[in-house]
Amino acid sequence: MPEIQSIETTRILGGVVNEYLGDHFHQYVDEFDTLDAWLVGPTSVSPYENNAPVSAAPRTILGSVLKSYLSDYYDRVHIRPSYIDLGNMLSTQTREVEVWSAFFTPSTLLSTAAEDLDSVDVTPSIIPPVFFAPLQARTYSVSVGISGSPTISGSYSFTFNLGTASLAIDGRRVLVWPFMPQTTHKEVLEWKTDVIQSFSSEQRIALRAEPRQSFNYTYMLTPHEFSMAKALSTQWAHRVYGIPVWSELSHVGPIPTGATSISVDTIAADYRSNDIIIVWQDSENELAVETTSVQAGSISLKLPLPRSFTNAYVAPLRFARTYSGVDYTRAGGEAVVSKATFSVTKNTQLSAAAGYPTYRGKEVVTDRTVLVGDITERILRPVDVFDNESGVVEVDTQDNWVRHHQVLTISTKSRTDRWKARRWLHSLQGKQNTFWLVSWNKDLDVLVPLTPETSGLVIRAINYPVLYGVKDIMIRLKSGTTLFRRVLSAVANNDGTETLALDANLGVSSSVNDIDIVCFMSHVRLDSDSVELSHEYNGQVSANIAVIEVPV
Repeated sequence: MPEIQSIETTRILGGVVNEYLGDHFHQYVDEFDTLDAWLVGPTSVSPYENNAPVSAAPRTILGSVLKSYLSDYYDRVHIRPSYIDLGNMLSTQTREVEVWSAFFTPSTLLSTAAEDLDSVDVTPSIIPPVFFAPLQARTYSVSVGISGSPTISGSYSFTFNLGTASLAIDGRRVLVWPFMPQTTHKEVLEWKTDVIQSFSSEQRIALRAEPRQSFNYTYMLTPHEFSMAKALSTQWAHRVYGIPVWSELSHVGPIPTGATSISVDTIAADYRSNDIIIVWQDSENELAVETTSVQAGSISLKLPLPRSFTNAYVAPLRFARTYSGVDYTRAGGEAVVSKATFSVTKNTQLSAAAGYPTYRGKEVVTDRTVLVGDITERILRPVDVFDNESGVVEVDTQDNWVRHHQVLTISTKSRTDRWKARRWLHSLQGKQNTFWLVSWNKDLDVLVPLTPETSGLVIRAINYPVLYGVKDIMIRLKSGTTLFRRVLSAVANNDGTETLALDANLGVSSSVNDIDIVCFMSHVRLDSDSVELSHEYNGQVSANIAVIEVPV
């Protein structure tokens, strides 16, 4: 027979004796369904009496109503959004605003008022009093025109019989600089990079998310345009202008009044959604309009076009300042030459790969060098010179790699190539990112045919084993095949040739005559955070960009 060990459970009151409770309570008897059934009659302590209900003496208690989630949202007027920042305005701006009477009882809009605002319209028109049912919301369109004070900073209030709420509006009115410049002009992109160098490498930290952009334009103005330009530059000198990106101008022809979209090729131009573009016909017939979206072949407008154009051009528009002012030169004729540098205030990042082949995780710029000027190179090793001017001069190296300064040439003729080059420059982030640059010089003269198993090149001697270590090379065949390899070591053959050991077999066959070029590749970055693009006739853009070799 099994033996079961157990313990006695504790009584409900944990052993506390209450003279007013009988044994039935501790025995868990459930036959009693009222409290009185558990009570014992009179005891030696005091008799049991039921005096319920008992009346309390009234008293006054001071307090306040505790706020709740309900009071945070109701019994008040809400305006959503309650603040609108219009930024830099070149055209009439329209925003939708919801006015919500969050009362549980009917309310009445008694009045509206604009404070420190001009050229503000609200539609549908509000003619007080306006009845609002409990918890009713109405949507209004608030439009701010371009006529008025340069700075917009005010409020538009809605006064109800049960409360008041205000819509705050900020912004700046901008004027378009409408004159078309000469075709040839300069454009500058500027990044900012902190380069921290050590003895064997360097660290590069980008301090600017997107490059600053500026345009250096030259204008030939008629006397009337000169008068217009003087008025603009006098009254608006310290403010923001709207500047068309003339290098991305497109001809679209007639545009009717009320148009809500414009058909234009946007693929190779910096058009942006929810931004501003210019519709231009001449310096006295232009219009800045706001966009909602940009598609491959069209731009959707936020508001219908208020007037028509018979021979329109379209271009992206940028907000810019003239920190150095505008220069005017009046020569013998009527034409007035004007020059100005416009610094864009709202920049963006356009980085994208250019489609170059990659080697060791970096792009290889395989475009051949285009001579748009003298191409210079400089090779040096930074040193510290100790000279007390009375004894021997001592020299100590600052680091363990050679500074090889070269020039990267960019020359594009089509809008597509220009856009591709621009986006690739953005991807470099100034000095921060690196790439491989091909020298396009016949650095190595191969003397022995190539086979798929070839893992070494026999070249005409250049004293490689003594002067070079590990180097990277490009082998280009006349068939177009391009190979990238690393030279690990080299030996002299004592017959006027040297053998270079490669990091991998070539995998192709070629005679010596079928080899187009074998040249060194340098791992480089930009030597300056500033890149100047020269816009020439026929849409050609060129640039000579200084680069410097850095450790991999």
